[in-house]
Amino acid sequence: MSPILRRETTLYKQILSLLVVLAVITVSGCLGLLWLRQKIELTAQATRTLEVEIAKEERRLRYIDTKIAEIHQPHYLERQIQRLGLNLRPPMADQIVYLDGYPQYQTNRPEESDAYPTEREKDPFRYSIDLAVMKSLTPVD
Repeated sequence: MSPILRRETTLYKQILSLLVVLAVITVSGCLGLLWLRQKIELTAQATRTLEVEIAKEERRLRYIDTKIAEIHQPHYLERQIQRLGLNLRPPMADQIVYLDGYPQYQTNRPEESDAYPTEREKDPFRYSIDLAVMKSLTPVD
């Protein structure tokens, strides 16, 4: 083969390889763009469904708030008292109500003071862990 023919064949091979590389890059870029658009669409759909759920929860909370406000109205309470036939009336201004609590142990003798310890040791870390576990076990609804 002559050197000119070799140059032409290498030139054609280089041009053909560049065209193949260009085609591969174009096809992979198009596929990547298509994949990206699909992911954007899936994310948009998920966002829309979350917005709908948030709107439903807000409506539900407003309804519950109105029901709570309605239940705490004095007229509603009076109607419930009459409907159930309870012997209740509003408190008077000078009325004092005492509630029973836990009895306090009075130690009359020194030997009894050791029998009922007045102060217990508290472990705040344990209580905080218990509260964290209780919080995680509550249903979300």
